[in-house]
Order: sequence, then structure tokens, then C-alpha cells
Amino acid sequence: MTYNRAAMLRKLRLLSALDNKRRLKTYLVIEGSPGISFNDLARKVHAERGLLAYHLGVLKAAELVKVTHERRGRETPGYCLTKEGYKLLKGLSS
Repeated sequence: MTYNRAAMLRKLRLLSALDNKRRLKTYLVIEGSPGISFNDLARKVHAERGLLAYHLGVLKAAELVKVTHERRGRETPGYCLTKEGYKLLKGLSS
């Protein structure tokens, strides 16, 4: 049997990004509230802003989460899942 080493490493990287309760909760909150602002996200996951920024960085580096910019009177950054983020969520729930 042959294995695609690159695909295996990619999947492990994605799963390891979610191998933390705070990051997993952040990921799930973003999935349920696409476009959520940083401050709203911090309130929902009960995280200090510095710690949340770190965890978002891990999720962004794994390409599970991206920053969007929406107009709500002024440009406001928000967070949503990437295609890869939704794909992983679908795989985890099946």
C-alpha cells in the first residue's frame, strides 16, 4: 500500500491545530458566526485578547480560518472558516 506522505502531514497539521480546547471552541464559534469580530469572539470564548490572537494565529497558519473585512458603518475585520476549514469540519462530523 502506498501513502501520500504530503497529504498525511497536511491532515495531521490541521488536526493538531484543533488539538486544544480553546482553539477548537474558537473554530466552532467562528463556524457558527461567520464574520464575527475579534472582540465578539473574545467575549464568546472567554479569552484574553492576547491569548485569542495567539490561537487565531495558529488557526490561520493551518489555513482553517481567514480574516474578512465587512462594512458596518466602517471597515471591520471579522473571522470565518476557509474552504479547508469547512472541509475538515465536514470530515470530523461524518
